[in-house]
Amino acid sequence: MKIGFAGLGNMGGRLASCLADAGDLTVYDVYEPSREAFRGRARVAASIAETGAGADVVGVCVRTGEQVGECADALLPVMPDGSMLMIHSTISPDLVLTLAQEGAAYGVEVIDAPVTVTRYGASDGPFVCTMIGAGETDTERVRPLLDAYATEVVHTGQLGAGMSLKIINNLVSLVQITVAEEAFRLAALAGVPAEALTRVTTQNGALTPTMKVIAARAGAPPADPETYNAREVQARNGVKDLALAEALAHSLDTPSAAASFAKGQYYHAYTANLPQARPASNQNPPR
Repeated sequence: MKIGFAGLGNMGGRLASCLADAGDLTVYDVYEPSREAFRGRARVAASIAETGAGADVVGVCVRTGEQVGECADALLPVMPDGSMLMIHSTISPDLVLTLAQEGAAYGVEVIDAPVTVTRYGASDGPFVCTMIGAGETDTERVRPLLDAYATEVVHTGQLGAGMSLKIINNLVSLVQITVAEEAFRLAALAGVPAEALTRVTTQNGALTPTMKVIAARAGAPPADPETYNAREVQARNGVKDLALAEALAHSLDTPSAAASFAKGQYYHAYTANLPQARPASNQNPPR
């Protein structure tokens, strides 16, 4: 199988690495060091279009819907009739449907295949859950890719439903991060030890693995510039995904107060350093 892959960032690079032994792999990224990291493991293309020429399937994992559209504009005209374009990026379901219509004009099938990490810190092997919006037959066509990087595949049926599922999944995760930052910030300012809050919320099941990312910052020194820059990238992605959740709710004529609230708070919540804990007050509470 001839595989193309465009987008070799934190997620795309790991996905593409899993595909190195799954077929004849060609990769591309606008960032040269990301491309060069694959030298010797895959064919490194000089353009996005090169990843699609002659490919049976191409995966795209870039940050925004606009970038996905640019990739599709370059790929669809050169991909063979009967080939498949897999969208791993988190974008709107409507954009997936639009790209599928454009792909049909070239004889290329487009499916949504967003991913979420299931094995954090894994150095190799499958590490994501993949949410597929496509028919069962289409899913089986890309089974070698799914087997290479997915610990689980959740088939949602219709085109676009995989992307809706990913957006909803991200809403759940991102709201938890927003709540965790506020909870541990309040604890520090109120003189409540972070260990005490962690112990109680672990015992009652309220502290989720996602929230522990923020809880781990309690009592830690401020982030160094490299760490803060990495947080900023993730924070911008989170705000983008919360806007997608808000838009999805709007398109379905239902409110999404959580998405709207978290969208305004998330950037601060994910980038913030937690304050140092204050000593507990000895004053009697007001009567």
